[in-house]
Amino acid sequence: MCLTTEAFALFLTILGADLTTPEHQRVTVHATQGDVVWHAVVDEWCTSAPYPDGQLPFLAKAKTPPLE
Repeated sequence: MCLTTEAFALFLTILGADLTTPEHQRVTVHATQGDVVWHAVVDEWCTSAPYPDGQLPFLAKAKTPPLE
């Protein structure tokens, strides 16, 4: 899931959870259900949280071998 920077800021404000920012391009949200990492991708913030394999959808597609 990806959010614009403005939507991500609003989400964090509403959520009110503890945050860790170990790097400028990454934010870890410490929520009651567990930690969720968000990554800065161009002009959006994305997380792989809803995906069981832990990969962002655009990264999973990039690793798919081309059709022959």
